[in-house]
Amino acid sequence: MTKLELSKTGFQINNTNIEFPIDISVLKQALGDYRYIKKKYNHIYTWDNLGIMVFSKEGNKAESIGLELELPKYDFSPKSIFNGEFILDGQELFHYYESNKDKLVKLFKGDRSGAFILSRTSVWFDKENGKITGISISAYEKEEKPKKASAPLDIEFKAFEPLWREWISEINKIVSTDNDYYNLTEGISIEDIQRHSALEDDITIPPALINFYKVQNVDYDAVTSTFQFGVNNWSYELIPFEDIAEEWNSIQDLQFDEDDLPEQEIDFEKINTNNYANPKWIPFATGRNGDYLVYDTDPASKGKFGQIIELQNESWDRNIVADSLEELVQNEINNLRAGKTEHFDFIVGKES
Repeated sequence: MTKLELSKTGFQINNTNIEFPIDISVLKQALGDYRYIKKKYNHIYTWDNLGIMVFSKEGNKAESIGLELELPKYDFSPKSIFNGEFILDGQELFHYYESNKDKLVKLFKGDRSGAFILSRTSVWFDKENGKITGISISAYEKEEKPKKASAPLDIEFKAFEPLWREWISEINKIVSTDNDYYNLTEGISIEDIQRHSALEDDITIPPALINFYKVQNVDYDAVTSTFQFGVNNWSYELIPFEDIAEEWNSIQDLQFDEDDLPEQEIDFEKINTNNYANPKWIPFATGRNGDYLVYDTDPASKGKFGQIIELQNESWDRNIVADSLEELVQNEINNLRAGKTEHFDFIVGKES
């Protein structure tokens, strides 16, 4: 039986010491003969009866080892699943997995599975629909990202700090911080502001939004994210600060020629627009369906600077949902405290 063992002192396959990148001759010594396939971007060595593959960029040394627990239908896939023994830090791998999930490390943005790190080696789990279908073993070098200092708040916006703390506290009662979709990050830096706050020559992200993001920012997630607002039975996810310009441009692409404008039924005394959207509306939350929450920097005569408008794509509805960003966040906090948490059902349902 094939035996892999990873401990604090090193990695072994069938009692042969393994170090990445691994010389193919060492793997042949440990596992026996293999089947070889050359692909456009790498070389693949397959041990059909063992359920093992290794991948090499140059052909002579392998950068990763794959253990197949289900059989994918590729020409390089093994003909059997891995039925060997894998000992991780003295325990059978899946026993270790069940009791040490808190030690899993995400290897990349959007990593839903995570990896165990031991002796500068990562053991990553490939999952499909929550089921582990394969394991990838490779060298691990922690990428040290320079920590950015959050930009200091302007005095007039200090109230955003306790507001964020309240919001985070209520969300943490519903969604665990290690949830795949928990996307809170540190606040934006001076460099972030310099790079991303200008949308057009005369249009910039307003000070209130900038200071809101100075306290905390969020990561983008392709599926969904935790920091969101429930408005009119729809979920609006907070847009990462660095993505606001892209979302703003998407809205501008939907402006109509004057002759093609449909009739609009909105409160023109408060909402100032003569097209699909006013370019001075700044999106900060998205419904992922073309709808947005926007910060109004150009209200009509009876409107308020900073009022929050729900911009609906298909219906062309333009509704003021809060008089300010502070009010919007406080409304969300109040709703969470009142038990209105339906917009988190999918996220909480994905917790393992």
